[in-house]
Amino acid sequence: MKVADVMRTKLILVKKDCNFKTLMCKLAAPVPRQAYVIDDDYRLLGIVSAMDLMKVIIPPYLSADLARSVTDECDFLQKQVEKLKDRPAEEIMVRNFSFVYSHHQLLEADVLITEKGINTLPVIDKEGKILGEITRRDVLLQLVSDCSVLDLEGTQLVDLAAEGAKK
Repeated sequence: MKVADVMRTKLILVKKDCNFKTLMCKLAAPVPRQAYVIDDDYRLLGIVSAMDLMKVIIPPYLSADLARSVTDECDFLQKQVEKLKDRPAEEIMVRNFSFVYSHHQLLEADVLITEKGINTLPVIDKEGKILGEITRRDVLLQLVSDCSVLDLEGTQLVDLAAEGAKK
């Protein structure tokens, strides 16, 4: 099976001057998990993930131990975001990224995702234009094409807050 048969084509696309605050708002949605920075011809210049944004928000000197001593963490984080709000995607984006072409086999994408320890790969054409993305979940869905034959009761999401209220 080819990557083109499985890839997602609904993506978050931004220009390199897209500001930090806008990137945060775009990536706050549960899916997709990253924004693709493109030029006017849809050539992929870089990728910004939620993790990339968090790396910029949290100062390099802040350890988990030091963070425990911060008493106004919400205010601290809001101040960090305010400082960064105008920083462009171009300064945050990852420029060295792995990718696949749409004609590649699904197995190749799966192996690359595993080797690189990532969740999502952009799919580009020979000119470097973004065509879509393939995720670990997309691959998994192809491997378990018919779950209707299994008893999946008990595998649904459980709201632990509501469960705790029952006890």
